[in-house]
Amino acid sequence: MSAQRASAPARFAVVLSAIVLVAVAAAVAVRLAGRREAPAPPAAAPPPEDRVVDLKERVRHEEYEAGRLVAEIRGDTFALGPDGRNHLAGSVEVTYYGRDGAATSRLTAGEIVYAPGAQRFTVLGGVRVEAGDVVLEGDSFEYDKAAGLFETVKSGRFASGTFTGEAPEVSYRESADEIRLGGGFRVEIAAKDGIDRTLALSGDTLVFGRRERRGRVTGRARLAGAGYKVAGSALSIVASPDGSSLDSAVFEEAAEAVFEGEGAVGEGSGEVRAERIAVTFSSDPYRLAIEASGESRLSFRPEEGSLVTVGSPKLLLNVFSGDLKPTWEATGGIRAEITEAGGLRRAIEGERVHIDGARILHFYGRSGEAAVADSAEARIESPSISVATGTGDLLATRGVAGVLKGGEGRSRIGFFSPLEDVTLACRTLEFLPEGSIYLLTGYVLVRQGPNTLRASEIEFAGTAGRMSGAGGVAITLTEAARDGEARTVEMGGQAMAYRPDLRTLRLTTKAFVKLPEARLDAGAVSAVIGRESGDVESLSAAAGVVVTKGDYTGRAEAATYDPGAGLLVLTGKPVLTDGKGGSVRGAKLTFDLADDKILVENEGPGRSTTIVKS
Repeated sequence: MSAQRASAPARFAVVLSAIVLVAVAAAVAVRLAGRREAPAPPAAAPPPEDRVVDLKERVRHEEYEAGRLVAEIRGDTFALGPDGRNHLAGSVEVTYYGRDGAATSRLTAGEIVYAPGAQRFTVLGGVRVEAGDVVLEGDSFEYDKAAGLFETVKSGRFASGTFTGEAPEVSYRESADEIRLGGGFRVEIAAKDGIDRTLALSGDTLVFGRRERRGRVTGRARLAGAGYKVAGSALSIVASPDGSSLDSAVFEEAAEAVFEGEGAVGEGSGEVRAERIAVTFSSDPYRLAIEASGESRLSFRPEEGSLVTVGSPKLLLNVFSGDLKPTWEATGGIRAEITEAGGLRRAIEGERVHIDGARILHFYGRSGEAAVADSAEARIESPSISVATGTGDLLATRGVAGVLKGGEGRSRIGFFSPLEDVTLACRTLEFLPEGSIYLLTGYVLVRQGPNTLRASEIEFAGTAGRMSGAGGVAITLTEAARDGEARTVEMGGQAMAYRPDLRTLRLTTKAFVKLPEARLDAGAVSAVIGRESGDVESLSAAAGVVVTKGDYTGRAEAATYDPGAGLLVLTGKPVLTDGKGGSVRGAKLTFDLADDKILVENEGPGRSTTIVKS
């Protein structure tokens, strides 16, 4: 038996094995009796009532092997009592010695009692067994030599270094090398550094096989450590090969694990419920891994006011009792429900999810499939979705498809109608609940019905509908049918900004507008978009305006467009050229798109108008 101190959860097998010493001590008493008398015949009459027979005082007996002292037995008296049994009584002490002559274990008791024939022994009266740093104590122990059974039903207590424990019933069966604790046992292991990190194992009954290093707890099985506890109707344990610790503990039947959080609000706290929970211990006594299987369900409170609930066939947790945050992973098809402190609720489904030390949830879809995040406001599909607990910030990567949901009372999404869904696709999507910001990057496509928006980057900000974009912005708007025919307007530029208060869309750097009848290019274009219809109500352009219609090209410093009248007007030194090299200048150049005419107007004393059929 090693006296070496080991890390948690416990040198449990070592503590339990100390029980065997009492049985061995009783066996030594057998040899003591054998040295002084032969076994009494079965028919021998008991001594006279109330009389002590064959009294020996100041008893001392020594056992030797190969000339070496191996055991020493002492007692005040040894006699045949009125009950017909032998009594070694009064300051009984049994000591065992090692090869170096040092004491390896010691038993003290008030009395050892056994019948002639030495088949059943009773050790009683403040029994104490010491072996290394292991101590076993109790009021009374029984040893049945024929059955190979050692037991007490009057409570046993044991301790070893930082260990303490007790059980109302303690038994040891020699043939099976099996120890049983019953009646409700408890073992506690205190931290050697003095910090309150006590680990406790308890239950109704424990049966432990020393050869196999395996034990079974039935009834109210419980394991509790600093910041966590695990419970179930039944528990199976495996001790380490050297008996200095537990390798694993498996809870079954309505298993539950609870881990505490920080502060008064319990940030980082949670619980797991499953059909089976397996606990694996590491070399660090205050770190353990928990695996839950069979319809596992995790409830986790990462921040004040927020709650994450995860259902999964399999759940893995790493629990720490120091400054590190607990981490966990769920696999095999999961569904998570997240409620943030601000009231945001979303459900996420995927193949697996894990949380890191920064309390960020990472969801992944099956191979070739997407994880799905769904809320009242949006549905996001992506192979990888991350959610920052507490803030609700969401990041989707590796290809995203989604829907920003429309309906009465919904937030506006740029110039799109809030009454209908807006679909999107991009490489990466980021959502920030604070400010209600969506940031889409990489081959972005936003669509509502026939209306589309493309860019390298698009941002929707706020509930009123602010929108901006960059990198090859291209917009297609299909206007309401006029005279039975719908019109399509295409606009674009390198950058875009939409102000919902003014309903103004501004495009800059290589901006363009493609109308069914003509094309306009300029340094900047501003368009007023109908709030409900989404039509272009008016348009203006500046900085190097170029209008192309058929073989004619108009150039000017500025331009305006009136869709109702079908007039596109260029001002600021306009010049009109044709495909044959001819040109004409004027104060104002008007493309009448409705009548298919171009008007060049001059002002001043020689004011005139030239009409060109386009």
